[in-house]
Amino acid sequence: MEALIGVAGIILGAVVGGLVTYLTTRSRMRLELEYAYDRELRDKRLPHYQRLFHISRAVPREWRPDAVPSRAGLRDIREEFHDWYFGADASGMFLTETARDLYFGLQNGLEAAARGADVGGEALTEKEQVTLYELASALRHQLSADVGTGQSPRLKWAPPGPTLAPLARSAARR
Repeated sequence: MEALIGVAGIILGAVVGGLVTYLTTRSRMRLELEYAYDRELRDKRLPHYQRLFHISRAVPREWRPDAVPSRAGLRDIREEFHDWYFGADASGMFLTETARDLYFGLQNGLEAAARGADVGGEALTEKEQVTLYELASALRHQLSADVGTGQSPRLKWAPPGPTLAPLARSAARR
């Protein structure tokens, strides 16, 4: 009877150990695959995001007085954003959901400000300039957050201290 209980314990231990090993290995493999996918997607996203960030220079924090675009000029800016999104590289498909919402918010803002630009020479009001800047700024911040450049490093490290001259080092030890 004791031998039977011992064998049952061994079998039960082997089954439980095998199940635990299977579950932890499966979980670890899933995490590794998700990490690899996220890293690869980030690497593919980066050049597209860099280009969009560069295009967004057309909507700066503050336009120089002689560089404020006319309403008709906003159509050209909007077209450049449109070409980025639907161009041959299909860059728009790399946007996260939040970045896509902000992108289309900026596109809608550009369209609203450009509306009624039949003659084309009418300048933007200060309120329109601020609104467009805020939309572009929100998009730029989201792009940085999506690729991880808007965060502090996750690993903590201590910056190196000053290098002391040999005589100062020996004096500091005393």
